[in-house]
Amino acid sequence: MRKWPAAWILITVCLLGTAQAGEDWPQWGGPERNFTVEGRNLSRSWGEKGPPALWARPLGGGFASIVSDGRSLFTMFRAGDEEVVIALDPASGKTRWEHRYAAPIPQTPALSTQYGKGPNATPLLIDGKVVTLGFTGHVRCLDTAKGELQWSHDLGGKYEVKIPYFGHAASPLAVGKNVVIVAGGLHAFNLGSGEVAWQNRDFEGSYGSPVLVTAGGKTQIVTPVSANLASFDATTGKTNWSVELKNEWGTILTSPVTDGDGRIFISAAQAGSILVDPTAASAEGRRIWKAEATQIAHSNAVRSGKWVFGSVGESASFMSATSLEDGSQAWKERGFAQANLVRVGDVFLLLDFDGELALVELSGEGMKVVTRASINDKPTWTPPTLIGTTLFVRDEARILALDLSTRTQ
Repeated sequence: MRKWPAAWILITVCLLGTAQAGEDWPQWGGPERNFTVEGRNLSRSWGEKGPPALWARPLGGGFASIVSDGRSLFTMFRAGDEEVVIALDPASGKTRWEHRYAAPIPQTPALSTQYGKGPNATPLLIDGKVVTLGFTGHVRCLDTAKGELQWSHDLGGKYEVKIPYFGHAASPLAVGKNVVIVAGGLHAFNLGSGEVAWQNRDFEGSYGSPVLVTAGGKTQIVTPVSANLASFDATTGKTNWSVELKNEWGTILTSPVTDGDGRIFISAAQAGSILVDPTAASAEGRRIWKAEATQIAHSNAVRSGKWVFGSVGESASFMSATSLEDGSQAWKERGFAQANLVRVGDVFLLLDFDGELALVELSGEGMKVVTRASINDKPTWTPPTLIGTTLFVRDEARILALDLSTRTQ
């Protein structure tokens, strides 16, 4: 067996440690909340069995994505009448800590659990804390190191916030020193104390998650609300504007996507898609275009250049490309069930609801599948998380860690 000099071993360990510490996925949509990360050396040939599995572990139900601060993984799941926030070792999947609290779901026709009992919202990592929103409206702020409770709110009990038909699902958003929760309106809580900074009850929330948008020198919170896309002042919470995007349910499941110039794309089932100019002087001029054909119902949409890519349709799903310039649909192609996307440099990771994972190239010309494999036989609705070249996937029963590095080719 070859013996390596001690200095070489030390240098290697330091370099690996630096790379690990530099990787994070702190919120819904990753570092910039847009499901986009820089390019990296991903394997382009997985074989029939797919990328090698590093580990797998059971987990309870829920659709909360996995987030990471570079040291631990965090997510949520349901265990009976409790919701659980959990921290995991990314190298092994072993539990580091759990925080449990009672969160029974009321038995009422006003709520449906046909698609699961949540939790649905993705945790937020900020300043050594993890902030979560549960199915019934429990907000928790915990220390990331040990899971110690910093503060909490029961939005239903304290502020009479109604639970949406499929449970709360909008992921928390960091805004300066505050955390904004979209649930029966907007609630900004001071991260340190948990005290209310401001509230806005002009609209009910929807299921899509909010984003921060800077346009015209002004930072705005833009989020789906009941049958509308709406904007709120990031400092005071005051309503700036709203644009209707209405279907028969009055719900929007996707998150806003910015076009790189401050304009905002949003899509919903039945209603189609719109592009909005947040700097418009009048309500009439705010909606730039509407595209009936692009109806992204349940999965995310991701921008690359002047195109937005996403799964359109409900009963029959197509991957599609929509132009941000005029809303025209350049193409739509079969081949996958409804899917979530992560853009990695100039390629995309595609994970469909049937558990099919693919590396694809998407452009205005079409879709090229580089490699694909079935990695799961259970419904896989949660967007995956990419840390370095390790992909973390969850379904309603487990978490799976996959090695996508080129060393596996």
